[in-house]
Amino acid sequence: MLSEREQILFKKALTYANGYRELGMVEEALQELANLGETYASRTEFLQMQLAIFMEAKRWQDALPVANILASRNDSDPGNFVNLAYITRRASGIEGARIILENASKRFPREAIIHYNLGCYACCTKDMDTAKAHLLTSFSLDESYLEMSETDEDLKSLRSWIAKIPRPEKES
Repeated sequence: MLSEREQILFKKALTYANGYRELGMVEEALQELANLGETYASRTEFLQMQLAIFMEAKRWQDALPVANILASRNDSDPGNFVNLAYITRRASGIEGARIILENASKRFPREAIIHYNLGCYACCTKDMDTAKAHLLTSFSLDESYLEMSETDEDLKSLRSWIAKIPRPEKES
């Protein structure tokens, strides 16, 4: 357990690293984390910041092991699996990402983002029936994904189908 002083210094370093990340100063952000030393390197907050930096920098191969650790360590958070799939798609291909999210959809059947991404992956691999099924599930769980789908590049080949989906009534 960290002392109060150590906790303050840890949070300060994370804040500085995040500031550098937001400014696009990747190496400075990573150096801020490195300055903390090995004592902090396995802490969840450290790993989350490291992952955010790698993702911002599109360093997918560096991000992959960190995302794996976070997903295995905190498997009750669907966001960890979404991140892992996103990174896997970019690091090694869509098939690995699809498998991750198919497994996650069994564990989190009511997570719209998982179904949405599965729909995108299916569309990219020309499995249109599967894509439509996942997208309809996603839209029923969270209607904001319907609007997002209208401009998503992964769903370009389904634009006319998406346009025909009835939109919810907007309250005035």
